[in-house]
Amino acid sequence: MVLMTAMDPPSGVRASRAMEVADEGAIRLPDRRGILMVLWGKQAFRKIVLEPGQSITIGRTDRADVVVDDDRMSGQHFSIWFSGKRAVVRDLETPSGTVINGEEASRAMIEHGGFVVAGGTTLQLFLEGFTRPVETPPTVDRLRRLEEVKEALGPVDGHLYAVMDAARNEKIQWLLQESIDRHQNLFEGQPGRVLDDVAPYLVRFTPGSELLDRLLVGGWGDAWGIFVRSAEPLKEVRRHLRRFLMVEDESSYEKLYFRYYDPRVLADFATVITPRQRQELLVGIERVVYEGSNGEPLSLSSDTIRAPNAETA
Repeated sequence: MVLMTAMDPPSGVRASRAMEVADEGAIRLPDRRGILMVLWGKQAFRKIVLEPGQSITIGRTDRADVVVDDDRMSGQHFSIWFSGKRAVVRDLETPSGTVINGEEASRAMIEHGGFVVAGGTTLQLFLEGFTRPVETPPTVDRLRRLEEVKEALGPVDGHLYAVMDAARNEKIQWLLQESIDRHQNLFEGQPGRVLDDVAPYLVRFTPGSELLDRLLVGGWGDAWGIFVRSAEPLKEVRRHLRRFLMVEDESSYEKLYFRYYDPRVLADFATVITPRQRQELLVGIERVVYEGSNGEPLSLSSDTIRAPNAETA
């Protein structure tokens, strides 16, 4: 077991959404959706999607538009109005206190990256698709490769997941936070949260989301992570994948950290995996897709290891 370790496409090449997300100017809109994410609290990583012009109340009881599990919050603790570029936060229960961008205030404005602390919950505002995945548009050859990868991954139908390694690039966390797609640290509890900047994150792609294209444009070929197809809900996929973060050395019985979500590690492991190990890894999983040494999409499934496009050959 391996451990620790800007040009138009020519005729015949389909211009994909990947090209659009790589060229920020092609998708820059006057307004974007906002993502108010629970950064700290009982419901960490929960995302509240805000449409431009929308106003909602947030609190502990069903008197609020959005209910947050926090006994220290008031029934209706604060309201937030989102313009499409920034938001106005207003405290609704002055005795309970609302901290906005580090200061207790009855009303204040927050922009991308701004914080709100209400009760025992800290929330942070992100603008959807705010960060460029790359600085320059991909070449025609790279566009071809990314289309091949997307074909290998299959439809974005709620059954497509990824495990992204935040240690590979600081943009990974930003891209995940700036999307409507659910994501969560695979590490558990407070010790895991301390490692947020270098942790593996499980993300479930939402149909219609641009996140998949942004991650492929930014990181395919640079070992950002692996992709998983499963009909199981996010909670079950996370529980299953967490089982393999630590493994036992067969000779020394020492517990070791297994970076299976690094496609380079997975590629090596796939050459020595036993039928039993494959069966254990793929419980509830249709296949795992990862990049090969030349950027080609490879697949690990219950029956064999192969290039995904060869499945129906």
